[in-house]
Amino acid sequence: MTPDTRKWTHRQAGLPLFLALGLVLLLATPAFPVPQGGYAHPETLIQPEELKALVDRQAPGLRIIDVRHKAKYYLGHVPGALEVWRPDLDDHQSQGLIPSRAQVEALLGRLGVSGQDTLILYGDHYDHSRLWLVLAYYGFPLERLRLLDGGLEAWKAKGYPTQMTAPPVSRTRVKLPGASPFPKLVADLAAVKIASQAPGKVIVDVRPHRQYLGQQEKEGAARPGHIPGAVGLVWKEAVVAAGPYKSFFQPAVELKKIFRAQGATPDKDIYLYSHNGLSATLSLLGLYLAGYPLEKLHLYAGSWIEWSRSPEAAAMGNAAAAGPQPTGNPPKTGAREKRGKP
Repeated sequence: MTPDTRKWTHRQAGLPLFLALGLVLLLATPAFPVPQGGYAHPETLIQPEELKALVDRQAPGLRIIDVRHKAKYYLGHVPGALEVWRPDLDDHQSQGLIPSRAQVEALLGRLGVSGQDTLILYGDHYDHSRLWLVLAYYGFPLERLRLLDGGLEAWKAKGYPTQMTAPPVSRTRVKLPGASPFPKLVADLAAVKIASQAPGKVIVDVRPHRQYLGQQEKEGAARPGHIPGAVGLVWKEAVVAAGPYKSFFQPAVELKKIFRAQGATPDKDIYLYSHNGLSATLSLLGLYLAGYPLEKLHLYAGSWIEWSRSPEAAAMGNAAAAGPQPTGNPPKTGAREKRGKP
């Protein structure tokens, strides 16, 4: 607070308490209020007003993709949006891993995506961030990948119309780059095992705290607990919890504060996992927005489902002590398992 501000406050000492509290809250407003969040990569997000302008003028080369359950899609979506859901983003051969390049190319072809289109993605919580990560991994240009900040609820909060029918689509043939520009964006169990024992690397478990502590076991996992040495940070902390900007990404200063408090600083390699690899993508995207190098961010695709079925140790509570080993012959890692919410 500046000296001038303090003098003004003192002169207003007789103000009712509720007005004084209101002033304090106003002065405590973050330097970068959402949606002007001070991001290192603001081009990754698009605000509802910006998207509405593009829709109204029928901007060419625009593909809006609704990554929600089909039932929700047909109850109302952004006009012109196309529907994609979780089965489209699973590897058809190994559950829990990202889809193959050929599978992603086929999906983009079904959506009628051309080589120069810009994709606008949105979803309920984190499925759209998984699609963003998959496309980024296979080399779709990042400058043509954008997420609708706040999702469909932010769109509707502005009073913008929704549509209940799917638009016509002409199939295309899409060819993604041969080599991934970010080959380490997706990590496997072996890489995470090494990271758990190496300096300069941080493993972040973004599941609900009860799952992280081993107090709750979710369907699909073979046992409770977390990867030894992993820190717990719930994925929802990356977005605003309530108020007019509910479900918008937190400002960059808040994202940095949240992750740095757990030792996840930009100079370190950060491995993120959840129950099945879905919600971890939202946390990873938040770190990218905050300025963490994408080359140092890694999604453990198999996540806790795969680790819990492996012979590797599990930790309970907040300690890094090894927990119980799986008994008998654990299922093969990557075995098919119905996805639920992380």
